[in-house]
Amino acid sequence: MLDFNKIQLGEQVSLRREITAELIDAFARLSGDDNPLHMNSQFAQTVGFQRRVAHGMLVASYVSTLVGTQLPGTGALWTQQSFRWRAPVLVGDTVQITLTVTHKSIGTRSLTVELNAVNQHNAIVLDGEGVVIMLEQKQQQVDAPFSERVALITGASRGIGAATALALASAGARVIVNYVNNAMRAEEVCHAITENGGKAIAIQADVTNFDAVQKMASNATSAYGKSADILINNASGAIAGRPFMETDWSEIQSHFDVQIRGAFNVAQAVLPNMISQKSGCIINVGSSASWNVPPANWTGYVISKSALQGMTRSLALDFGPHGIRVNMVSPGMTETDLIADIPERLRKVQSMQIPLRRLGAAEDIAQTILFLCSDAGKYITGADIPVAGGRVM
Repeated sequence: MLDFNKIQLGEQVSLRREITAELIDAFARLSGDDNPLHMNSQFAQTVGFQRRVAHGMLVASYVSTLVGTQLPGTGALWTQQSFRWRAPVLVGDTVQITLTVTHKSIGTRSLTVELNAVNQHNAIVLDGEGVVIMLEQKQQQVDAPFSERVALITGASRGIGAATALALASAGARVIVNYVNNAMRAEEVCHAITENGGKAIAIQADVTNFDAVQKMASNATSAYGKSADILINNASGAIAGRPFMETDWSEIQSHFDVQIRGAFNVAQAVLPNMISQKSGCIINVGSSASWNVPPANWTGYVISKSALQGMTRSLALDFGPHGIRVNMVSPGMTETDLIADIPERLRKVQSMQIPLRRLGAAEDIAQTILFLCSDAGKYITGADIPVAGGRVM
């Protein structure tokens, strides 16, 4: 079977066959065509032929043999044929059939082929052209078990990132705990994982720095044999609420640098491994702040999370054919350091506006991420799932 993508214009295949009486007899039994022209030598001579004449479709059947076994091979299906029988083929003749590719359509996975068949005297006995399509086997994607997968979580020294690292490690994945400043907390997360029998390493890298991210991917490959099968883009900067007219563009840019450039850098670093193995899972951690009515004075944070949603959909479209799923999880207000400065009274007010009557926990978000990385989420891509206790519907 040929790789359809590698078939070139002008590519040729050939087949030689001696036409014997036994072949003609077998074809007559199969087709029911017992015309004495094919079956009786004396009759053939009375109409001007020295020997029995082979069925025209017997010769043409060898064209099908070439198509089904050589060019393009397994999975090939004729859709159109136009053959011209130029001269009869007699018992004892040897024919050579040649197919040449004259046109190729990637979109329809089809080939136009030119046919030429000659006998032992190099006289043309059959020619023509046809169109054949290459059927594609539909294979259901099956991810490797978590025990064979490497998960890279950015911003994993605390909050949702740490909870996600623990959840993926509990499922059996080998975990990379990325951090930018707090090495001690990152090591604490790794210690909690290894204490429970899991595998984890902490790697420092500022995701806004492309070279640092590439080095992190290289270190991951050295430790685990590959960069990542699972990527969780969780790194996020602090939110400083400020009225729009008092906001400097540098504050907006800082959100874009972490949320968008960071996700961009890390995705570019790990996607080659995912593409080569034809599987992978990327989860971008967004925010329900980009749904419905956003919080006041959070301009930079909200627009960067909205842009991350657009990146999620674009990557899902581009890399779905490679077996890579890309999704987004958008937490509601969650008990992490990100909301440490929000007054308790406001937290209670927020809780009362949530149908489940509580703020989210980091573990709530981690479990949704784990679901999307598992076989249970294998047919979900390009989605943005709000994990907000019903605050977003």
